[in-house]
Amino acid sequence: MSTKLNIINTLENSTKKSIVFLVLIGFAGLFIRLIYFPYDVPLFNDSQGYFWYAIDTSILYQLPPGHTIVNNGWPLFLSIIFQLMDSNNFLDYQNVQRFVGVTFSVATIFPVYLLCSRYFKKSYSLLGAALFVFEPRLIQNSFAGTPESMYVFLMALLLFLFLSNNFKKIYLAFAVTGLLAIIRYEGLLMIIPISVMFFIRFRKQKKDLIKFIICIAIFILILAPMAYLKNETMGQDGFVSHISVGVDIQSPIWTPADLLNPGSINLIKYVGWAQIPSFIIFVPLGIIFIFKKMDYKKSTIIFTIVVMLIPAFYAYSRDFQEIKYIFVLYPIFCVLACFTFKIFLEKFHRKNLIFCIIIGGIILSSMIFVEWKALDSEHYRELYEIMTEIGQIEMKINTEFGKYGQLLYFHWVNVQNAEKFPILKKDLPQSKMTYTPTNDWEVVYDFDSLRDYFQFLEKQKITHLILDKYGNDKFRHELNLHLLDMFNHENRYAFLVKEYDSRENGFNYHLKLFKIDYDLYNEWINEN
Repeated sequence: MSTKLNIINTLENSTKKSIVFLVLIGFAGLFIRLIYFPYDVPLFNDSQGYFWYAIDTSILYQLPPGHTIVNNGWPLFLSIIFQLMDSNNFLDYQNVQRFVGVTFSVATIFPVYLLCSRYFKKSYSLLGAALFVFEPRLIQNSFAGTPESMYVFLMALLLFLFLSNNFKKIYLAFAVTGLLAIIRYEGLLMIIPISVMFFIRFRKQKKDLIKFIICIAIFILILAPMAYLKNETMGQDGFVSHISVGVDIQSPIWTPADLLNPGSINLIKYVGWAQIPSFIIFVPLGIIFIFKKMDYKKSTIIFTIVVMLIPAFYAYSRDFQEIKYIFVLYPIFCVLACFTFKIFLEKFHRKNLIFCIIIGGIILSSMIFVEWKALDSEHYRELYEIMTEIGQIEMKINTEFGKYGQLLYFHWVNVQNAEKFPILKKDLPQSKMTYTPTNDWEVVYDFDSLRDYFQFLEKQKITHLILDKYGNDKFRHELNLHLLDMFNHENRYAFLVKEYDSRENGFNYHLKLFKIDYDLYNEWINEN
């Protein structure tokens, strides 16, 4: 007589099969990331700063001066890996930087599973781990080359260790808190919830006060050397100094409402967006269930959410429109989701079907979202190649135009011109192509006419103009239409001498480079 397979019971009764299942979803998560991995696409935005900090550190074997990177734990870790590499192609190093992020993103399923297992049995915890590894925004962020993947890994590990009854693991939790603060300085705030919860858990035993002092000593021993080294190379410790300076940079004429209104609205908006698509059903219900029969484990989760929303609120009050400030809560979202998984699987009789539907729904929604928001890697490869080609022309260009931002890969042109790599950032050769710093360009968005715009270009000694078919919606409507017309009907503008057309060089992305003849422009503007 055959026995029907019960997935839940099988996973609960066999540690080996639970581990196999966890490893399989880990490989599945890695496989998806490798499919969408932006091979040989240069880094951009914040990841560039981390890259150069890591390269300089790997060459100098010490913290490099001249950098403004405050959260230097991530590039320091990368520098160790870079020292082991043997390549003269900077793209190889950048691929490794991204792959390390991918590795941490996938590896986080282990502390997430262990964290969930502090609250639930194996099968529910495995669903929580699956929810994490297939979360589409974390998949996309793992390609960024930034510290979020490592930061989230440490947060999940910290919570798992702290919730242990073994004091050795609690000591480790305080050590991980120090590492968390080195990766991102706002991680320093985690010392608050774990300290408070420590006394709530062990308040009846006076001898545990000594253990707490040991915990704090471990935390300080992790943090103090890095604070000292940062102070030596940057003039600030990068922890308390950076948090305290945040208050001073706010305008003195702002009222509390000026911070509370955008901060609250943006926080609600981004926490809501973070639920789509994977958490939208499970987390809201989990929030309701977590308040039933409160204990120190649930209190730790709630207190951590409240504390780690503080830096997110602060960032959003300053109008930093990025969802990355919510990522640190994703392991906790997985725990909250497990409360809902538990209810679903206990209320319905067809447990196998419910389990499979949940797994299938997580994977399907993830794939749809990732495909929808996937980075156009081919476009960015073309943009890099285009910038490499036009970067050999001596000129000063505009910086405010284009959907993708033409200067995205401007700095990598200098790397291509270097005789060797790795090389210190300060030793990069000077570029023939220069530009005016972005802050000086914000005024152009207020211009009403083409005359005002070109007067500004001439004042800034801009020699060349880069245009593409997308224009820039930050411009006033009339000016934007003029510039789009220049791109589409260049023959109407005799003062623009085309020196480069990407379509003529076999690229799909259409970008044009014009040299500006201001004498002809003045004649043209007077005639029109």
